[in-house]
Amino acid sequence: MDFGELKKHSDLSYDIATAKANALERAQSRQQFAYNGHLFKADADTICLVKTLSELQGAPFYVLDANQNPVEIKDPKDFLMNLVERNQETLNSYHQIAQSFQTRS
Repeated sequence: MDFGELKKHSDLSYDIATAKANALERAQSRQQFAYNGHLFKADADTICLVKTLSELQGAPFYVLDANQNPVEIKDPKDFLMNLVERNQETLNSYHQIAQSFQTRS
């Protein structure tokens, strides 16, 4: 492998790593969503917390929103459905982008 070919491969690897990092950051920011006037992050931690509280405690219960304000969740099933939907929507988009990077390398 000559120097030019090695540089081309290195540049491609750098471009892919940068694009993948940007896509992940975009996906994480898209996990933010509004629910009943509050901002929440639809990540695995929030999903697990809501699922556990709804199973163990039932409704209503309180969780912290993205701004660390306590929010009463009166309909945990609806809230959980919204969390999972947003989480999977963003992860599916990120997965498609990540797959395209694998075919480029």
